[in-house]
Amino acid sequence: MQWAVDSKADVVSMSLGDPSQLSCDDPMAAATEALAKSGNTLFVIAAGNSGPGNNTVSSPGCAPSVLTVGAVDRDDTTAPFSSRGPAGLQHTLKPEIAAPGVGISAANMGGRGVYAYQSMSGTSMATPHVAGAAAIVKQRHPDWTPQQIKAALVGSANTAIPGDVRETGGGRLDVKAAVDTTVVGASSLQGGAYNWPQDRSDRTSVEVPYTNPGANPVTLNLSVEKVTGNDGSTVRGQVARLEKRTVTVPAGATVKVPLALDPSAKLERSQYGDVAGRVVATADGVHVSTPFSLYVEPETVTLRVRLVDRAGKPAAGPSSLDVIGTDDASGERRFNDGSADQVYRVRPGAYFLSAFVGTPDAGENATMTDSLTYLGRPQTEIKKDTVIVLDARKAARLSIGTDKPTEARGTTLAFSRYWDEAWLHAGTAMGGRTIRGYYASVEGKAKDGEYEFGSYWRAAAPLLSELKADGGPVLHPLTASTGSDNLDGTGSAPLVDAGAGTAEELAAVAAKDAIVLVKTEDASLYEIADNAKKAGAKAVLAHRDAPGRWQGFTGYAGGALPAMSIEAGEGQALLAKLAKAPQGKVTLSWKGNAKSPYVYNLAQIEKGQVHGDRTYRVRDRDLATVESAYQSMGVAADFIDVTGAYRPLGNAVYFGSLDTVAVPGKRTEFYSAGDTAWDHLVSSSFPWGEFMTDQHRTYKAGSRRAENWYDGVIGPVAPRDTAGKELLAAERQGNLIGFASAMWGDSGHYAQQGGFGDLGNVSLKRDGESLGDSGYPSGVFEVPAGEATYELTQQIEKFGQPARTWQRSQAVLTSWTFRSKLDAAQYSQPLPILFPRISAPLDGMKTLAAADGQKITLGVGGHAGYTPGALKSAKLSYSYDGESWTEAKASASGGQWAATVDHAGAAGKQVMLKVELTDTNGATVTQTVARAYGIR
Repeated sequence: MQWAVDSKADVVSMSLGDPSQLSCDDPMAAATEALAKSGNTLFVIAAGNSGPGNNTVSSPGCAPSVLTVGAVDRDDTTAPFSSRGPAGLQHTLKPEIAAPGVGISAANMGGRGVYAYQSMSGTSMATPHVAGAAAIVKQRHPDWTPQQIKAALVGSANTAIPGDVRETGGGRLDVKAAVDTTVVGASSLQGGAYNWPQDRSDRTSVEVPYTNPGANPVTLNLSVEKVTGNDGSTVRGQVARLEKRTVTVPAGATVKVPLALDPSAKLERSQYGDVAGRVVATADGVHVSTPFSLYVEPETVTLRVRLVDRAGKPAAGPSSLDVIGTDDASGERRFNDGSADQVYRVRPGAYFLSAFVGTPDAGENATMTDSLTYLGRPQTEIKKDTVIVLDARKAARLSIGTDKPTEARGTTLAFSRYWDEAWLHAGTAMGGRTIRGYYASVEGKAKDGEYEFGSYWRAAAPLLSELKADGGPVLHPLTASTGSDNLDGTGSAPLVDAGAGTAEELAAVAAKDAIVLVKTEDASLYEIADNAKKAGAKAVLAHRDAPGRWQGFTGYAGGALPAMSIEAGEGQALLAKLAKAPQGKVTLSWKGNAKSPYVYNLAQIEKGQVHGDRTYRVRDRDLATVESAYQSMGVAADFIDVTGAYRPLGNAVYFGSLDTVAVPGKRTEFYSAGDTAWDHLVSSSFPWGEFMTDQHRTYKAGSRRAENWYDGVIGPVAPRDTAGKELLAAERQGNLIGFASAMWGDSGHYAQQGGFGDLGNVSLKRDGESLGDSGYPSGVFEVPAGEATYELTQQIEKFGQPARTWQRSQAVLTSWTFRSKLDAAQYSQPLPILFPRISAPLDGMKTLAAADGQKITLGVGGHAGYTPGALKSAKLSYSYDGESWTEAKASASGGQWAATVDHAGAAGKQVMLKVELTDTNGATVTQTVARAYGIR
């Protein structure tokens, strides 16, 4: 900016800003204002893209002396993203003008042909229009100062457009009117700020100047237009009025007309705050718009909110409180952190109060949360100093009842409040299976807009419904995982005291086939579980000296063997029982379900008040049923199993605990029917591995479907959107070729690749000559314009910890061959990319029998840019060592290609596959898959 001023620039166009700087007291704003006032340069600055809220014009566009620009669309409607004023602590009227900023087509740097132009939206698109107009006005009036040019642009703006002054200032840019203007006013008027309460002594006036540089006098007709309050509604009272309706401005003179301001005039409660309007002067061939604003401070009252947990104490820990003003879309979230109350200074009006309260276990130094409560008041009128108590003790208990025995694995409480057709405030609180109770209270209804509260449940067969010693005591353990490493079915085993669970202590007791009782200092049970497994133990039962519940940890997908934690008192009781038992023998018996054959995904939606305990009783017949089959990747394991729910209002709901599903295996999955959309993700190795992803689905009551996970030979596929539609994976834009597949996929899903464990690269050749490569499994390459044959090659593999559970498709090499040339008439040229789809009669471990005559089906999928033709030719070869290959006999029948393989005598070997496929359009692909499947 300093350089531009020193270089004697007339106009500087600036499309930049810092949305975090709204006070306009930062160094950037100060420097901008100083340069704008001291030099002969007009700074034209974008308002920003933080709308549609008020007071969102950021630095440096908030500086008073610059010309700030908002954005409108082709219908002159303010763009939703366009930042609104007034700006900063001084309530400066901003923006002063608006210009087209939606879908603006402009020159694309470096573009040629169809790429020479591109369309973009933003106040950054509107600003150059005004900067260019300023240059034209400067050319017409070389002697005008920056402020005169600014006034001419604002004053001549088109006022016959929708939207209030805080959105568009003087109006929408009119270049011809600005160049032809014969009377110039002020670019804006600041009417001042008036503290509550306002009275007659606050009445004042500001002067509206009109300058006539012409040779003849001009008589102007004056009016005050579009006076709106803080909420954007029309002000009926006489906040601003003109003392005269006409004024004559002599030739070459300036006349100032008083605009009377009366901050004590009647305003509706939601109109207090920033008030803005325009003074419009008209004559034959003359139209001058002068925007103005003033700040009329609203009355404020004290709101105290006391948040009480179910123990009657001030809520602490994760407890939070939202106080949201729906009149002006203001508010904040605070964490209560044990405070006696939260104190707010608020203006009278409508408020939405929403709180989550976590109540800890009883006792000193409790480390776990006993209950989670939601407390909501969708609409509360605050008219005076008010104390509101949100008391979790008065909330209703929530629970579910299902046809099959269940326990909640994860529960989420969620709310959504929607108003003014533009604003959504939503939130969730997630609870794991260790929380013992869920509660909710909703008082009142939303009079403006919509509100809903929901409880979302993921439930399965109880992991451990009983664990007790013969003759007592009955134990209340927490399992370290939800995986198949837990005790299963009905059984019993001797209990032995193994001290701290060291290898030496385990060797000194009869640990084999026993449940070992160990004392630990922390929750990490990895090493103890490993030691116990090596000693042949059946399970670990851990206790500690610290009081209260606690939960051990053996990994996201389970550990070496069952691990459970019990409270100190139960641990001492078992030690005492062992000390008194004959020969020190104590037997523990259990009932459990380590691999639940079913899981419920339930959404219970409340649109109104919530009073009284609720047990949501659901019937299987009223739910959707999905019969899911899960293949492993060659290793029996627990995969991470995640679902999410999505509501029409826009709230996304996830579950706080990571559940697992045993693979290989089958499971019945139930979903709530209705307008809740569900997704489902499965990962072979959390947190580093891929997430195989299903589309978002809504279900009808009683519907049934089947689903297969990790089926067939896993390899790259096209990514998909939330509706399950394939996305563009390969295209040419001008002289750029880009490629981005999903690294892994099965017959109906694509995988979001993992952060560590999924490795890949891609390279491109043109007529056999390398054009470059990428260290990622996707890339963009610059190519010549002429037609040529291209070979695109991708290599992907699993490594590191995720490879433990991924012993199939460990490395996949895929090459695509296609012809391409620049087509200047097309912006995007999809490339003919085929993704092989190889299926075989594999079992859950991805193995085939050691026999002859087994058929492998060959097919292809495309992507959003290319629909494959029918396969014209297909070839499959297989190898056990990667060196000697056998070509299988392949043939087509009924449009379906299949190859017959002979694995007789190959038991225990791993199979590498190579396929070569060509469709009727000539698109070809060659793919080699290491360890595609095994032979049993």
